[in-house]
Amino acid sequence: MVTESVSYHFLLAFVSLIKRSATAKIAMKIVRAVWRAAWESKTAYIISRFFAAIKRAVQESGLYAWLGNGVCTEKKYSESLFYNALNAFVRWALQIVGSVWAWGQKLFGGSYTACVCAKITSVLTLSNALALFVGFLMICPHDFWNNMYTALAAAFFVAWAAVDCVKRGKFPRAEGINLSLIIFFAAIVISVVTAIVFSDALRISILLLAAIFIALAIYLAVDDEEKLIGFLKIVLTFLAITALYAIVQRIMGVEVDEEFVDLTENEGMPGRVYSTFSNPNNYAELLLLFVPFFVPLLMSLKKNGQRILAAAGAAVCVVALAMTYSRSCWVGIALAVVVFIMIYDKRFIVPAAIIAIAAIPFLPETIINRIFTIGSMDDSSNSYRIYIWEACIRMVRDFGLTGLGLGPSSFKAVYPDYAASIAATASHSHMLYMELVIETGVLGFASFMAYMFIVVKKTAGAMRRMTGKLRAAAAAGISSLGGIAFVCCVEYVWFYPRDMAAFWIVTALCLVTCRISKKEQQIATL
Repeated sequence: MVTESVSYHFLLAFVSLIKRSATAKIAMKIVRAVWRAAWESKTAYIISRFFAAIKRAVQESGLYAWLGNGVCTEKKYSESLFYNALNAFVRWALQIVGSVWAWGQKLFGGSYTACVCAKITSVLTLSNALALFVGFLMICPHDFWNNMYTALAAAFFVAWAAVDCVKRGKFPRAEGINLSLIIFFAAIVISVVTAIVFSDALRISILLLAAIFIALAIYLAVDDEEKLIGFLKIVLTFLAITALYAIVQRIMGVEVDEEFVDLTENEGMPGRVYSTFSNPNNYAELLLLFVPFFVPLLMSLKKNGQRILAAAGAAVCVVALAMTYSRSCWVGIALAVVVFIMIYDKRFIVPAAIIAIAAIPFLPETIINRIFTIGSMDDSSNSYRIYIWEACIRMVRDFGLTGLGLGPSSFKAVYPDYAASIAATASHSHMLYMELVIETGVLGFASFMAYMFIVVKKTAGAMRRMTGKLRAAAAAGISSLGGIAFVCCVEYVWFYPRDMAAFWIVTALCLVTCRISKKEQQIATL
């Protein structure tokens, strides 16, 4: 047992020693004093009034009213005949699953395999099983990873979720499947049927739908705060392990790859860590998506030792993110912090600014130099993107309405006809939004953007009735999507299927917080 090991007791003794040390006590007093002064300062008051004025101006604007029509459309959709038919179909499908399950129980109920499965499911809940898979998705080395694992897991977990609903006698309504997502599904089907390279389009559609269905399973399984925190504990533990491995990579030495670094503009920069992934940018995107969730995890822990370990896990993830030297994700995590503070509590702005400024002198010179290359056209990776985007804009003029089909093979088949000689080849557009227009056309792009807007707006609206760690989890989800939304402007985040799955998992966690909040409100009114 871990709790009986020598290393475990040594770690507890070490944590206890730190907590009792005079230096720690003095540091905590200084932090509390600075925090209190910043919290109650005139500057904090002015900032809060400033953003309150901006909020009123935005809410009273015509643009806000126009965007709000999307939510009104969703309300009408929830009352429509199609929505009721969809719910009837879900109920019918679950009844079929129930019949198959009952038949299987009669046929195999007494078998050894059935007994083992019953024992496992009595100990391992669906939400924890999903968390373990997400952890496996993070920790599995690239050389051993197969993208079909996601598809197989999606089929398995959706079936488990369906059986779980039948066993509990609960038939969920199709609240998580709104109109914009259904239109997006339709756009995916059309882009597969009309794709230039059908086989690759079919492969990518399976991976995309698998990621969405895993997100759906998470939405169904994680239905209370305890399960949400349990899910986050498992997932973030695995994330911290990948970060520790990335730091070990740095200590052991990572070879500088000219594919990822312009050595002329980044002289002296070490090799970029990638942990269990194959690309430092892809790994940085994973960290960006999940690091904000350390906040609700820390808020849920009651023992100081556990909080210190969780804070250490968050710290190693931030260090690993720095070691990826991914400029877009650096900006993304900074944006995520700003979004989190803005929607959770604006009074954190001053303390966060103090911490950020105080950290600058401690940054390595290579990181500072890397920051200065952000947006520089002398850096080949930046200038190369510009040439690709210019070619993609020409592609949008010809294929933007209908799309040329899902998958990188269709893109690579057409791109050379529009490319400049200096950027004659490219696997994708280096921008998620551009890629969606090129591959799925206006329908796919518009429905996806509408869906993400509704998810963020719904989560932000539900935050008003949330408190404590649930509110922090909702803010973490929105800030994560806000940070990755910027990265999507300069990276095709879905090109690596593990990141695509992570993206939809975070979207599911946003909707999970809304569902839990609604459930708690219904219980409170009984």
